[in-house]
Amino acid sequence: MLASTVTLAYDGRNYTFAADADSVIKGKLSCDCTKSLLIRDYCDHDFPALKCGNRIEIVSLDFDPRALRN
Repeated sequence: MLASTVTLAYDGRNYTFAADADSVIKGKLSCDCTKSLLIRDYCDHDFPALKCGNRIEIVSLDFDPRALRN
């Protein structure tokens, strides 16, 4: 498993977590509905499950590029 570190921002607060690159990069950063679930899973269990949209910003994404080969 190759690790990635992600920082997301919502409503003036940053949420940073590290996870397996396959779990984070492949399709889960495209919409608020999935980004909010990542925040709930890794950072804040009380974070609201948001509907589709683009209010959660990607502040940073660091990963090993080998994670994208598959």
